[in-house]
Amino acid sequence: MLRPTFWAWQSLPVLAWAGLLVRRRRAEALANNPRRRRQRQVAQFVQEGLTELHARAQENNSAAFFATVFRLLQEQLGERLDLPASAITEAIIEERLAPRHIPETTLTPLRELFQACNLARYAAGKSSQELEAFIPYVADALRKIREIEP
Repeated sequence: MLRPTFWAWQSLPVLAWAGLLVRRRRAEALANNPRRRRQRQVAQFVQEGLTELHARAQENNSAAFFATVFRLLQEQLGERLDLPASAITEAIIEERLAPRHIPETTLTPLRELFQACNLARYAAGKSSQELEAFIPYVADALRKIREIEP
């Protein structure tokens, strides 16, 4: 007599083994693909950074807010251009992005964000509301960067 519960219990170890095998293969594939690993790390960094922007805006800490924006731009552009994040400056737009015929609708916000970060270093701070209003602009620019082909 066949009991379905007996066969269900017997299949659990096989399913668990298959699941662990798939998980291990994915981990190995990720370990062997540094570009994909960096993409994942940068995506996580950007998500955490956007959350941090809200906190900095609530604190009305303009200097820390724009320092975070600058780090986010560096990380996202560095990942797309396969460069170290520390190598990313405003000049990279003209040196690396413009020759690749990136649409002006992507380049203009990047220029403006880099200029805003530079101005924040020397100018008076902005209000909490101004900083909060700036966050969607930053998020949109980061999304446009992710659309650039590596």
